[in-house]
Amino acid sequence: MCGIVGIIGGRPVSRLIYHSLFAIQHRGQSSAGMLTYDGNIHVTKDSGLVRDVFNDEKKINKPGNIGIGHTRYSTAGMDDEESLKKNAQPEYLVNPFLAAVHNGNIYNGSDIAKETARIPRTDCDIQWLLLPMADALYKKEVTPELIMDSCAHLITQLKGSYSALYLADSGDHPYLFAMTDPRKIRPLVLGKSNGMYCLTSETRVFKRINFEYIKDIPGGSVIIIDEHGTIWEKQIIKKPEMPCMFEFVYFAKPDSRIKDRSIHNVRQEIGQRLAVEQPATADIVIPVPESGRRYAIGYSRQSSIPLEEGIMKDKDERSFIQQTQENRDKTVEEGLSFLRSALEDKRVVLVDDSIVRGTNIRKIVKGLRTAGAREVHVRIGCPPLIAPCYLGIDMRSRKEFLARTPSGDIKPVDEISKEIGADSLGYISIEGLRKAIGFEHCRGCIDFPAGYPPEMQQDVQRLYHLNHQGIRAYESC
Repeated sequence: MCGIVGIIGGRPVSRLIYHSLFAIQHRGQSSAGMLTYDGNIHVTKDSGLVRDVFNDEKKINKPGNIGIGHTRYSTAGMDDEESLKKNAQPEYLVNPFLAAVHNGNIYNGSDIAKETARIPRTDCDIQWLLLPMADALYKKEVTPELIMDSCAHLITQLKGSYSALYLADSGDHPYLFAMTDPRKIRPLVLGKSNGMYCLTSETRVFKRINFEYIKDIPGGSVIIIDEHGTIWEKQIIKKPEMPCMFEFVYFAKPDSRIKDRSIHNVRQEIGQRLAVEQPATADIVIPVPESGRRYAIGYSRQSSIPLEEGIMKDKDERSFIQQTQENRDKTVEEGLSFLRSALEDKRVVLVDDSIVRGTNIRKIVKGLRTAGAREVHVRIGCPPLIAPCYLGIDMRSRKEFLARTPSGDIKPVDEISKEIGADSLGYISIEGLRKAIGFEHCRGCIDFPAGYPPEMQQDVQRLYHLNHQGIRAYESC
């Protein structure tokens, strides 16, 4: 899971991309980067947060009326500083000139590698979007027709999830173009302002840079934009879209929309359904900040149990996407404070979005009790996570899931409740989540393998068995 942005128009885009990267920082905290183009390549990328990578005015203001940017959330490979720097995006080639950023996960890279003579610079799956496209454009006149045909061919070869942005040069003028997987697992939206166009992961970017939302890019599509605002677009493969469930539950910010559904509204509705499915007798409802806030609002409204602020968040970093368990623990320990005046002698409903490894929830339940809570009833706005994700979320091994035993069996909810130190535990049902989101979605991590798109189910079962044997089948973004 990463954040991507591309902007093209009649004036320099670097500062717009810079501000856009802040709006999608929550989608990746491993590294950040930006590339602009004016006949020369101007690129800055490094490990770290946007504010750390772009810590100099010269890195922010760059020439070029076209550019792409990226915030990276690493889901595979080494997490040392050297690796994070090496895999930072945008990635680019000079012969032919082609740059790309990517959100998602390509799991058949070994097959794609057989089709190109180019040697990948890294193990990151951006290579399987970049190298075949470079082969298709090499020593040819780059036209919208050639780009469209090349993307159409590549879409039929790739397996996995991808919303990818490219920057290419025809010699006369550059093109910004994008490609989405047929199931549209990862979001991509189009906006405009005064003859300029922006393609990005979340609609909240448009609010940050004063662009107007136009539409979500359909799955299996190619869209090409030149600096004059001419647009070529075609849906190459049409299938029912299945956006990632975890976008609605965790990744996307509440002020974004996916397929015209407000993330804020979806999470509140999940909380309301959770209160009906998993009621509790309590004095107050407490959200885990900030991830559980919208769920807690819905739970409180439906149950009529007062909403209270019992936990304060002191840091902006997201614990789930930290690279190591040590960093996840540190983020939780340093990031939360508990308000005894609100919690003492209270029966608490603690509401959060999900439980993956159990890192957060154990420490939070303990913190509530230390601050005087008499009872702690945990309610979760996502069904138990039980299976690896092969489409871009950092959940690779069943050993990571609190909801599974070491032998792979599903744990009873009562057993999980004891492990996290709660008086009770309740998850929303798969059907309740489906109704709250309002349309079909990928839910392979909570319903394996049936929750994956049908054409991927055999592949993910094979990858699951390889993973269980300790074999790393592929690298991802």
